[in-house]
Amino acid sequence: MIRWFVELNFPALIILVFMSVFLMINSIFQKKINRTFGLSLIITVIEMITYCAEIKSVEKGSSPNLCIFFCALGYSVRPVIIYIFVKLSLRNDNTSRKFKFLILVPMIINAMAAFSAFFTDIVYTYNDKNEFVRGSLGYITHFVCIIYMLLLLMLTVSRFCHRDYSEGLIIFLIVTVNILAMFMESFLGMYGSSRNAYSLSIVFYYMFFSVESFKRDPLTNALNRHCFYIDSEKYKDVITAVVSIDLNNLKKINDTYGHAKGDEAICAIVNVIDKVVPKGCLLYRTGGDEFMILCIRIRQKSVEKLLENIRTEIGQTPYTCAMGVAYANGENFDSLCARADAEMYKNKQKYKKMVS
Repeated sequence: MIRWFVELNFPALIILVFMSVFLMINSIFQKKINRTFGLSLIITVIEMITYCAEIKSVEKGSSPNLCIFFCALGYSVRPVIIYIFVKLSLRNDNTSRKFKFLILVPMIINAMAAFSAFFTDIVYTYNDKNEFVRGSLGYITHFVCIIYMLLLLMLTVSRFCHRDYSEGLIIFLIVTVNILAMFMESFLGMYGSSRNAYSLSIVFYYMFFSVESFKRDPLTNALNRHCFYIDSEKYKDVITAVVSIDLNNLKKINDTYGHAKGDEAICAIVNVIDKVVPKGCLLYRTGGDEFMILCIRIRQKSVEKLLENIRTEIGQTPYTCAMGVAYANGENFDSLCARADAEMYKNKQKYKKMVS
């Protein structure tokens, strides 16, 4: 029995074992993120076990009710895995409680329909010969999975619109692979395809999170200083300008209101810049209250428009910042950044004189 179970699920089992180890030794992600990934592993194992238990129950001629129980449990947990991907994708979105409840509804309906097989054959049943018989609503689980995949695709489009191409591409691939696996399992009889697709999707989404944690500043989610120097080398031949930005009065905010308010101010500046930064410009947090923007293949007129937009948007907040820009003229990158910083400090001195 154990040997048969391992042979049937060996690829998925190996993937899940390695993922479990990574989750145990990973101290970078928030506990909430690790718990969510851990839940996805547990759900995948439950689906794996119930599927195998259903097969063995049929082979041994167990009562139809026992076969129905294992089948209903397996059908109930399948959409949960796709739902977890939706939950991970929505982690930073300010979604309402109503919306969070609404996306649970298809999963609840699916579970109720799956367990209704004890009372009706409208979804599926097992006859006296322990043969699986699909009813008129027999594909409801597949339909619910597709609903969640369509929601994931909508989130993908949203991320592309907000220039979040990396996660958008990962989510698109997850949806594509799982739809293909569902088709292979339902119409080609390639059982286990969905399970392997789930397992691989969990791993690759986790890999994406790992890469992002390396690239991103944990407080603001802006690109970090390390990424700034990597990208400066990567785009060295096409950088047309560098913008240096420094939040004004951060020390005063920290001393007067506490560091939590200082963090709030830093995040507010990042949110403002994110709203107006165009395609081809990358924002980095290079210090406590210091930020740099790399302008790649951006003309001077567009850079000036960017600075104007930043000033306008920051004017709507209780904060101010100093900015300086340097346009590339053939010197090395360090010199370009030094010129941008010098312009920013000139701007900061003007602000201090005006305030005093």
